[in-house]
Amino acid sequence: MRKKGSKIGMVFLFIIMAIALTANVTYADSDSSQPSNWAKAEIEKAIEINLLPERLQGEYKSNITREEFSEVAVSLYEALSGKEGVLQEENPFTDTQNTQVRIANELGIVKGVGDGRFAPDYAITRQEISVMLYRTLQAAKPEYSYTEKYEHIFADYDMISSWAKEAVCYLYVMEITNGVGDNRFSPKGNTSREEAIILAKRMYEKSIASKNSMMASRDGISRKESNTTLELAKLLAEEMGKPYKWGGTGPNGYDCSGLVYSIFGKLGISLPRTAREQASMGTYVSKDELQYGDLVLFARDGKNIHHVGIYVGDGVMVHSPQTGDVVRKTTIMSGYYERCYYTARRIIE
Repeated sequence: MRKKGSKIGMVFLFIIMAIALTANVTYADSDSSQPSNWAKAEIEKAIEINLLPERLQGEYKSNITREEFSEVAVSLYEALSGKEGVLQEENPFTDTQNTQVRIANELGIVKGVGDGRFAPDYAITRQEISVMLYRTLQAAKPEYSYTEKYEHIFADYDMISSWAKEAVCYLYVMEITNGVGDNRFSPKGNTSREEAIILAKRMYEKSIASKNSMMASRDGISRKESNTTLELAKLLAEEMGKPYKWGGTGPNGYDCSGLVYSIFGKLGISLPRTAREQASMGTYVSKDELQYGDLVLFARDGKNIHHVGIYVGDGVMVHSPQTGDVVRKTTIMSGYYERCYYTARRIIE
């Protein structure tokens, strides 16, 4: 009996220890006072270069507020400009006495929300943080050239506020900010403290590595060339989800070449009706040089074109595939359309 009781006791003790160990691991993994594993090294670097105010060193996974990021922005301004932010004017806000917010306001980095309010505790959105970062760079580096404007056609481009588009696209093509997947930016989404700190650090490093101006390091469309492309993006967004219809040129259904024929017609560009004829238009472009709006054409047998789509970046096209399907996005970098890829033509020069 003693042996049996002893074994039961050992098993019970083992279970208690396992539960305790699991609880400790869970607590450690969810400890918000520490940054996520992927962010630790960059957070340490941000602290080293004085981009992270001491009071923000913790709760890394919580959403950063407008007031908190104002403090980060002033630290970034001082690091980039070599100048200390100085408080000069009277406080324009009734809902915060934070001196860093006031300095950021005087530098033109932040603005109020109306009626003398700043809304310091509001979680900052992704488009707001982009604007604040862009304004920080402009305040700290007025000698940079900001005349070249860029566009990136996110899938949710129309959801980005007009006042934020320039900043969002600039920071994206400079590889300071990223999308959230599926070529989306999620402009109204929030940003965690650790994400915000890393964005500030990334801007610091990009600027330090630059001379007269930052250089675009990711595909973007010069705004000089963007009017037609932006209109194309809007037109494609309107047709998404409409059914395939053999011989259809809209407005309620399309076949593959009918979609291309109709969309480009609305842009004032006249194209032939069939995919085979459309393949003779414009100029040839290689697959590794594809740009938004290029026609991508496919041939099952390697010589007779049977399908066409419109390239929209990131290895994806918009097309009307087949009976029973709808106008949608599909990758051309794997699967059937990679195997059948034939050629591409640039229609928008």
